[in-house]
Amino acid sequence: MYLPELPDLKNSRRQLRVFGGLNETFGCSEAEYAAGENFSSRDFPALSTRTPRRKLRTLANVDGMYHLNGFVLVSGGGLTYIPDSGEEPTVLTGVLSEGKKTLVGLGTRVLIFPDKAAFDTAGGTLKPLGAAWSGGGASVEMVPCDGEGNTYTVGSWGTQEPEDPQDGEVFLKVVSQSSPWNADGTLEVYSSSLERWTAVTLDHCKIRSDGIGEAFAVWDTVTIQGTAAAAAGLCDDLDGEKVLYDAGEDWLMVRITPGGEHFYGRIVQTGQSASWSSLDGKSTLTYTAEQAVSCTRRVPDLDYLTECDNRVWGCSSGENVIYACKLGDPTNWFSYRNTAADSYAVTVGSDGSFTGAATCMGSVLFFKENTLHKLCGSKPSDFQLSSLRCRGVAKYAAESLCVINETLYYLSPEGVMAWDGSLPVKVSGMLDPSGLAGAQRAAGGWLDGRYYLYLARDSGARLLVYDTEKGLWHQEDPGPSGQLELLSSGRQLYLWDGQSLWAAGPAREEDAVLAGGAGEAEESIPFALETGDIGLEENEDQYLCRLTLRLDAQPGSTLTVWASCDGGPWEKLASAAARTAKEKLYIPLTPRRHDTMRLRLTGAGQLTLRSASRTFAAARGGL
Repeated sequence: MYLPELPDLKNSRRQLRVFGGLNETFGCSEAEYAAGENFSSRDFPALSTRTPRRKLRTLANVDGMYHLNGFVLVSGGGLTYIPDSGEEPTVLTGVLSEGKKTLVGLGTRVLIFPDKAAFDTAGGTLKPLGAAWSGGGASVEMVPCDGEGNTYTVGSWGTQEPEDPQDGEVFLKVVSQSSPWNADGTLEVYSSSLERWTAVTLDHCKIRSDGIGEAFAVWDTVTIQGTAAAAAGLCDDLDGEKVLYDAGEDWLMVRITPGGEHFYGRIVQTGQSASWSSLDGKSTLTYTAEQAVSCTRRVPDLDYLTECDNRVWGCSSGENVIYACKLGDPTNWFSYRNTAADSYAVTVGSDGSFTGAATCMGSVLFFKENTLHKLCGSKPSDFQLSSLRCRGVAKYAAESLCVINETLYYLSPEGVMAWDGSLPVKVSGMLDPSGLAGAQRAAGGWLDGRYYLYLARDSGARLLVYDTEKGLWHQEDPGPSGQLELLSSGRQLYLWDGQSLWAAGPAREEDAVLAGGAGEAEESIPFALETGDIGLEENEDQYLCRLTLRLDAQPGSTLTVWASCDGGPWEKLASAAARTAKEKLYIPLTPRRHDTMRLRLTGAGQLTLRSASRTFAAARGGL
């Protein structure tokens, strides 16, 4: 008997247990998702919702945040410091201007720009970095002195020393009788024990006035202006940048170069009126200065700051200059004494404004949109500046710079870059470039090897998360207001959403200090996910006839599964919930006949997608 051969209808089954991250390109696979929110790679290879955030405290306004042995918060012109040790917080009100701040730490101090102030976390004090004193109508005396600060009154002068001098007698030996107070003379003091005259070198100048030295310290570099020293012929270099070799409450001592017809004298200046008198007090002259005497310890206007090797580095777009403060001293930026502790400044030749600054692998980096300036070295004499034409930091993205596992991540005009010491490499190939461009502000943070990138755009805010170890991107919600400030302390990531301060990671001891307890965790996390096309890898005589999802759901979680076949409308396939206890959800799906299909998962709570089993049936013989 002859029987016809029936077609083989054996089904095949495949299981997907390794899930990728966000892929917004045309090549998004069925193991990745093309759009979604609040999923993470924390349980890789499974796909889980993100860790619940914990609300630490309510904050109405934040102008700047920093962590240095405690939490520093700048808000509304005030400053609050909450030590990690749990000690009493320090609260200062009305000490700063309002507006966005740039903060950087050095030792126990937190520098605050553009206010140019430093908060000492050890003493709880806020002091200005710069200092200024103006004589105005006060009387200012300027007199040459020796290296120990001693000033002298001349008893007599002439071309030959007196025959019977007294011990300690001061004599001015002159070259010309017509100009006895000229700098070419020699000041001598007689010593009876040595029975000879000893020459005294007056190569310093003592400046005396009430309160002139209160804001300055020894070895400060100050800018002195308005003295009548040059006009009176005392010396030509008293005005300008001077190092303080000694200082007291009412006096300063600086080095000068002896010179002028009236060097051996003293000047008393009140406002713009000055009077010179010789060291013997017998000759006087009057002069007029252009302005009153003033002393200033200057701090440059800096756009972006970073710390490296016990120095604070900054850049000025207006001057196109990179600055470094004196070693360990952020109050001095113009100290040039030819020592290893000197300040440093260099002008760069690249075009455009600076867009960011960072420190990575022992190098100081300053960025423009298409340029990277790298500074290496241990002291000013061997600092070396090298420039590289590359994809730099995008405009308004200075806060996106983050160092994670010895690699620097930042947002460039062409995407997110990673720099490990050689050339920047793009790591955002899985993201749609249009979703990264045109950011009005970009800010970055990091926690446990993950890079958090916040983008504020006209079309809406985004919070992208890049797992640097697994190379996966995910997207989280930026909060209800869409406004976000990020601060990484090294152990925790803090988020301020315009209303409250949140902790993104597991509980830390410092979180309890901030919150006054453990903090209030989120009750429910809304999530959404849309997979890539399922079925593109199958041949033309098979179709997906059954799909089974296995998930772990925490109590209170809800889930709805939707499907879109061949690009059609979304159809609800199933829903599930875990009510009072953790449940393992088994969701079998039987979609209608299709070529390709996309899944959408929506809901709230916490769940983990463990596997997706796909059963394929043959499409032969009219079946």
